[in-house]
Amino acid sequence: MAVRAVIFDYKTLTDLGHQAAIDARELVHGLGTRGIDWVLFSTDPLTEHQRGEMTGYPEPAAHIRHADVPSGKRRGSPDWIDVVTDKLDIARNELLYVGQSNLDWRTAINSGVLYVHALWSARIPGGVTALAAENPGDIAEILDDYLSDAPIWSHQLDQASWSLRSLLPASAVLPSTRPKSQFDLKDVFTYDRRIEVGSEEARDLLMFTVLASAYLEGLIPANPYICVYPSSKVGVVSERLATYLDKATRLFHGYYREDLLVRGTAAMDTSRERAAARRAGRMANVSIATQATTVHIGAKYKGKLAGKTVVVFDDFTTHGQSLEWARILLEAAGVNRVVMLTVGKYGSRHTRYELNAPGKLDPYTLNSLTPADFREVILSPQHDGTAEERTRKILQAAIDRSRQQQPSS
Repeated sequence: MAVRAVIFDYKTLTDLGHQAAIDARELVHGLGTRGIDWVLFSTDPLTEHQRGEMTGYPEPAAHIRHADVPSGKRRGSPDWIDVVTDKLDIARNELLYVGQSNLDWRTAINSGVLYVHALWSARIPGGVTALAAENPGDIAEILDDYLSDAPIWSHQLDQASWSLRSLLPASAVLPSTRPKSQFDLKDVFTYDRRIEVGSEEARDLLMFTVLASAYLEGLIPANPYICVYPSSKVGVVSERLATYLDKATRLFHGYYREDLLVRGTAAMDTSRERAAARRAGRMANVSIATQATTVHIGAKYKGKLAGKTVVVFDDFTTHGQSLEWARILLEAAGVNRVVMLTVGKYGSRHTRYELNAPGKLDPYTLNSLTPADFREVILSPQHDGTAEERTRKILQAAIDRSRQQQPSS
């Protein structure tokens, strides 16, 4: 699972400045050496001038014009993307779209295709939220770092109607530049520290790695609902996750819904209780009932979730009680598929919980369930020991690029 083709609007490759033209040709030729096809989009056949501008580019795997779209719909419609997937026999999540207009952006996000705006060709239009590339070389970096290999997951688990993915073991130690030369996940997501990795924030790099990996797997379709599991305090979610996802969900035409899962009443902080129990040498007083009696779906979503895909983010998971309660609630509300994503995972197991009497659950109100109302199945997610090293390479590459861009003394 990796990107197999890149779509370019013709304006991102023509009528460029001298250096941008050189870099664009280098990028497109480089796709071939990576085994990646390229596709050209233009509304009309190219003019003689435009054909001249394309001199020096290799032949595209496909050149799609308005006349090639069977429905006759104009740019902005997913039908343009479907022509590409049919011609190349690939999935939408195996595409990257490089464009320079509002219509390019809409064509991509309406299809659930990852979009990058070519700043070397045009400024980002108002109302567009997108990844941005200053120059063609940035596209190669995005491909090499995030999209040209298998998704990065330390733990993954799939069941009939849900998927669980964790990027890294919670113990992962990664390179940084400020305030120190390395950090762990708790620095960012527990202690809310700003960790710099070259010119980037560690949080942004880690979160984009999660999103890119989920994209490559096809876990984030067009128009999903995306939410963060609420904190133990009423009305609070992880600010580190929420502030990033509020904008990042628009990359996939997703809808960030901070109030989808609601902490109706305060609960114990389970991470602190587990830490206290370890220090005291006792069993932690934690059960799924802690979540079940305090979290519900916001009442405004009643009747609006049937058939949807919902992506639930949390910073860490241990046994999976929070994520499992989110899944149970969402499935009771008619959600078709639940995707559970975390940055870190403690331990190697995941517990699947099922209600003994699921038909009695009202997912939109609080309840008085006890541990006895659930049955448990212990599951072992698939583990990949290379995830930490692969993530470390992404962050180290960001550090190296930042150093190369610094003026020499």
